[in-house]
Amino acid sequence: MANARIDQWEHRLRTKPSLRRATEDSLARGAPYLPRLCAILGQYGLPPDLALLPVVESEFWATARGRSGERGLWQLRRATARRFGLVVNARRDDRLDPERSTRAAARYLAYLHRRYREWPLALAAYNAGERRVDRARARAHHADFWQLADRKLLPRTSCQYVPHFLAVVRVTELGSSSQLACGAIGMKRRVAASTLGSRRWGGSES
Repeated sequence: MANARIDQWEHRLRTKPSLRRATEDSLARGAPYLPRLCAILGQYGLPPDLALLPVVESEFWATARGRSGERGLWQLRRATARRFGLVVNARRDDRLDPERSTRAAARYLAYLHRRYREWPLALAAYNAGERRVDRARARAHHADFWQLADRKLLPRTSCQYVPHFLAVVRVTELGSSSQLACGAIGMKRRVAASTLGSRRWGGSES
């Protein structure tokens, strides 16, 4: 899809050496995980490029810890993890298990997409929480993510998070649409269309 915010992030990913290097390092760490992540996402009917979300969430560090207690590849909060079937206690934290945490993240993402009917809003809710997105939508009925972002009704981090991820998708080559080939990744040399296409990432779906 075409959007100036995505274009700006793509430019940063391609021209800022530190950001490009960090993205390439994240993709290298993610390579062993990607075939299984793509397969799990496929089981839930989700776009395979969502397997790249940990690039933005955790830089593909399986033990990553966020500022608010988020853990693992998918940076799930304790309450969200439990809500979608994970065990999180003093002895066991399923958020650190790539298989279990990916299934929980897939269930959460599928739920958010059913709720908001478009991927940018679903991703904003994954980042900021449903309440913040709902409050923004209450102030601007029928507005999509980009309109809410332009009106500064969403948290600043979410306004950056969504185009950052979509830019990662745009510049990353998954090798093939086949789930089994999903592990072959690298930065594209030239600008190319997302493997997902605008139908999946752009606006609402029926």
